[in-house]
Amino acid sequence: MSTVQEFARKRQGVMAVPVLYGVVRLKRIPSDPRLPEFEHVVAVGTDMAGISRMNPSWRQSKAMDYSGPLPLCAIGAHIASRLRVSSGDTIYLEPLTSPSGGRAEAGATCRVSSVLTTGSSEDDQVFLPLEELQRLMGMTGKISLAQLRLDGERDEIERSIGDLSRALPGVDVRPIRQIVYSEGKVLDVIRWFLLSVTGLILVIIVICLMATMTAIVLARRKDIGVMKALGASDLEVMRLFLAEGAAFGMVGGCTGFFVGSFLAQGLALRLFGVSLNVIWWTLPLVCGLTVLLTLGASAFPVRLVRAIQPAVVLKGE
Repeated sequence: MSTVQEFARKRQGVMAVPVLYGVVRLKRIPSDPRLPEFEHVVAVGTDMAGISRMNPSWRQSKAMDYSGPLPLCAIGAHIASRLRVSSGDTIYLEPLTSPSGGRAEAGATCRVSSVLTTGSSEDDQVFLPLEELQRLMGMTGKISLAQLRLDGERDEIERSIGDLSRALPGVDVRPIRQIVYSEGKVLDVIRWFLLSVTGLILVIIVICLMATMTAIVLARRKDIGVMKALGASDLEVMRLFLAEGAAFGMVGGCTGFFVGSFLAQGLALRLFGVSLNVIWWTLPLVCGLTVLLTLGASAFPVRLVRAIQPAVVLKGE
């Protein structure tokens, strides 16, 4: 495990946590005659904070504040539902076998700190600190595996796997390809879907802007005629309309940035249980792009100014 941790420290964006698996009998304290007396579940000993950071999509109930002598553990949503266990309750864990293969006598009592909802097999597991499960199973200093999370493109991940295999020649380095590739495919589909929707929305926005600016120019035909009669050139009048369009783009870009950031934070917190940080340097970028989009969409309608003749307009024709 020390080699894996050293590898994780040298590589940016790599997280590593030790994991020990064991089968235990889980009982609710106090017992309830209306519920099952116990459940056979897989206990996972690990770094509780590290496993949460490695899986940000896991949703946890609000953690309780506890400073008593009992160790804290997290329990899967399915087990919690079957045994009617929630945060703050007490459970008893008893290993099914001892290290020598006989019936185990030792057990451990722990306090449930939170209930996990993952949508996977973790919903039927119980998580507790690595040292506590090692003591319970009589496997001090041992782990089942080390989990690593490598962020990056597929080629970068493959190179990192190769480097780790060479650094640990006696260890089986096994990537979870099904998860990696399926997540990649899902992300590719979502990316292209969002790009397509964004492109469609931009086309609709351009059409709406052209229609709006055309209506504005036609509604102000008399004002344009008066300005031309007083000596204003076509270019000067067109600049006024372009400035008005740029103002619309600036207001729309700023409003969309703040409203979109607020909605994105709400969705991320509600769906994935994570909070998003607003990247403020994108604000001038978004506003600048909206201004350019508005100017581009206003270019054609503003050209109608040249066709407006002061004499004809002022006569009311």
